[in-house]
Amino acid sequence: MKQKGGKGYADKSKPAGPRVVNDKSNAKANDKPKSAGPQVVNNKLKPAGPRSTVRGPPVPVLVSILIGFISTSIMASSLIRLGPQYLEPIYGNVLPNLGFFHGVVISLVLGGILGSIYWQRILAACEAGGPLTMDTKTGRAIAAAFDIVASLTALAPLRATYMFKWSDALGPMWGPLLTQSTLTFPVFVAGGFVVTLGASRVSYNPQAPGRQAATTAACLGAVAICIWVGQQTAPGHSSCRGVLVNATYAALSGVMVKLLTGHQEDVDAAVALEKNPAEHVDNAPEKQLVQLRERQLRKLRFVPTVAFVFCALTTLLTDSACSSGLVARGNVDEFKMVYRNESVTGWVSVTDDTKRNLRMMRSGHSLIGGRWTSTGDSIFGVFYYADAVRMIKGRESNPASNRRMVEDQPEGWTQPLTRRSMRGSGSERALQIGLGVGVSARSLHSMNVRVDVVEIDAAVYEAAIEHFKLPKRLNAVYLTDGRQFIDEAATSTYDYIVHDVFTGGSVPASLFSQSAVQQLQRILKHDGVLAMNYVGIPNDKRTMGH
Repeated sequence: MKQKGGKGYADKSKPAGPRVVNDKSNAKANDKPKSAGPQVVNNKLKPAGPRSTVRGPPVPVLVSILIGFISTSIMASSLIRLGPQYLEPIYGNVLPNLGFFHGVVISLVLGGILGSIYWQRILAACEAGGPLTMDTKTGRAIAAAFDIVASLTALAPLRATYMFKWSDALGPMWGPLLTQSTLTFPVFVAGGFVVTLGASRVSYNPQAPGRQAATTAACLGAVAICIWVGQQTAPGHSSCRGVLVNATYAALSGVMVKLLTGHQEDVDAAVALEKNPAEHVDNAPEKQLVQLRERQLRKLRFVPTVAFVFCALTTLLTDSACSSGLVARGNVDEFKMVYRNESVTGWVSVTDDTKRNLRMMRSGHSLIGGRWTSTGDSIFGVFYYADAVRMIKGRESNPASNRRMVEDQPEGWTQPLTRRSMRGSGSERALQIGLGVGVSARSLHSMNVRVDVVEIDAAVYEAAIEHFKLPKRLNAVYLTDGRQFIDEAATSTYDYIVHDVFTGGSVPASLFSQSAVQQLQRILKHDGVLAMNYVGIPNDKRTMGH
């Protein structure tokens, strides 16, 4: 018999072929690290190398972050306009804008720094194995920020009213900025916090820091563009009600984020139970106690919303700036308010000065006209300068050229001008841009001139009709923007144009640009006269346009 292992018997348990023993070249090859190529395990192709554990935020958290981006953009763009508007009755419409943009930028940057710091704390807590996930912490932080914004914004009018009492001590430069630090700047800080925290979660990818930084920058840039576009296109709001609308929007955003975060917490708890069922069975009583406590705490999350409702009602009921119509506190000593309405140019009010026997109209910070109660004449004699448009020499309609020489009088003596001699034939047309209390319009109307009035604020026209005896039978009244009107008016239409749009410390630059003056020249007749009241600074964009 041939022995086992001889040529006649091959060992089937081992593959046939040459065997190499102590091959140094083979040993060296085996000592080299294996390549990271694909490996075949159980006839299946398995990718080699470490698998990435980074994943994007789940849908509830992603929606919460999106709500944070959208809400911040809407509130920021609205408050950029409402902030200076709210301070206008005290500081005018120039001083509140000085330094306001820089304050907004600093507030947003400060909020971004706080958001970045808090995000680092979230990462540290997750690495330490905290009970809450990264997504839950992010959602809770965004909801808390909206709660703070809602309550602070709802009480902002009361804080601003208190700061107004110190306007003399604070001065015209620091007063507006310090008042804004209690009115709108805290909202911008919270907005920067929410946007930075949300952008950090969306872009979280520690394995690709470059991509992470690019995604964060893209999110912040998109929000900044939305704020700028919204500020340019947002419709106007009344000051106090606009602030409360933003507070309500923040409260509703916080409620939605809380509901989404609560759903995400339930999902995280279910995932944890599926991964470690034995641990949950062993600690069942303790887990049930913790879950009961979490449910009770979740109900308490809506307490800030109730606090916001209380703050909003307190502001509406106690702050005079939020009350439409007449209020008792508007009457101080000898001043009695007879008309009050908030409109596009601010608070329009009519007040009687019983001591000096006069009535005046105020639009925001600007006193735009008044009349003596006894005579009905204007308290500002300068407003009658507009009547001089009919006194220009060389015009056919000049009343002085129609005065006749009186017989038996010294040579050169002419009949004096009277109201009757000043009356025109009814063919002359005048345009008044900016009504005020209607001194010029009423005067020209009494001279039989057909007067067209352009006034952007319907409340000013209403007050002039009811309290300053503006004639109701003017040729036409256009409640529209003055620049839009002169751009669309017919050529060679008016004999006279009275241009008086000063209000609140400045004038609209669009009506003082070179193109605006060219349009005024176009709609005047060849011998027409323009009377313009200009108060401003040359080469200043708030008072001059191009």
